[in-house]
Amino acid sequence: MVIHVASTPLLSLPLFSEATGRLSEQVDSLTGGEVKLVFHVPGDLAPAFGTMDQVSTGQLAAAWSTAGQLANRDSAFELLSAIPFGPGTIEYITWLFEGGGLTLSRQLFASYGIHNVPCLVLPPEGAGWFSKEIRSVDDLKGLRIRFFGLGGRVLARLGADVVDKPAGEIVDAIKTGEIEAAEYSLPSMDLTLGLQNIAKYYYFPGWHQPSTLYELYFSDRTWGELTAKQQETIETVCSAVMLEGIGRAEAMQTEALEKIKEQGIKLRRWSPDLLLTFEATWGAVAAEEMAANPRFKQIYESYQRFRRDYEFWKRFSYLR
Repeated sequence: MVIHVASTPLLSLPLFSEATGRLSEQVDSLTGGEVKLVFHVPGDLAPAFGTMDQVSTGQLAAAWSTAGQLANRDSAFELLSAIPFGPGTIEYITWLFEGGGLTLSRQLFASYGIHNVPCLVLPPEGAGWFSKEIRSVDDLKGLRIRFFGLGGRVLARLGADVVDKPAGEIVDAIKTGEIEAAEYSLPSMDLTLGLQNIAKYYYFPGWHQPSTLYELYFSDRTWGELTAKQQETIETVCSAVMLEGIGRAEAMQTEALEKIKEQGIKLRRWSPDLLLTFEATWGAVAAEEMAANPRFKQIYESYQRFRRDYEFWKRFSYLR
């Protein structure tokens, strides 16, 4: 069975290229060639921003993406991509597999005709590339910026003009003046995209995406056509790829940051005042969304309960 998988992120980027290559090779090998995952670059099978919708309707068999790409259907999906001021990699995985996160996630995806399989968790992203320093909220007002997910809603609340764009369009959009600033992902990915060639300042920490989940998404029909053993194989391979990705992603970023710095980029940390403003604004956005969307409320409250319990253990057991 050949399953054509539409990708929304660029497959040429570090970690994505490795993860999808390993998924394809190991599923093929462990199923004895019975199942082949064929990954396609963004736009090949469907427009990047329409890919997940087409998996939901069954027009596409599968996708490699992140849940936030379905935010147009339900804002709760954004929590299953990344949570501002939320969990790091280990905490996110623990909530997902042991704290009820995956159960809630699969209930939500099932209501849209999709079966999701977690495959990769990225560590904290960079928080954006800017042509000037951002010293106060006033510097964000009217700023045309590419920003993803719930973090983008925070910046919009603070007066920024937020848009979302596929990775392959970001650099050209800045060069043409369509946008003035952008965030995308980890330093290693941003470096490969060439964002260091079009902006001078690179901000940290990535408060908007302390960890980001990527998954394989199968239409219900495609998933149902697989045998139980084939399904288990895909789930197992994804777990292995996720484990490899955690170490690989962390190990790559120091070298990437050094290369970025060598090119004259100014690395900056957000001021404490701005971080407090972002966090307070996120709290307001989350409260409004919980009031408006019961599914968002259910998932976010599940995570909050888990974090309170986890924090008790973390405070006594970790050095920092």
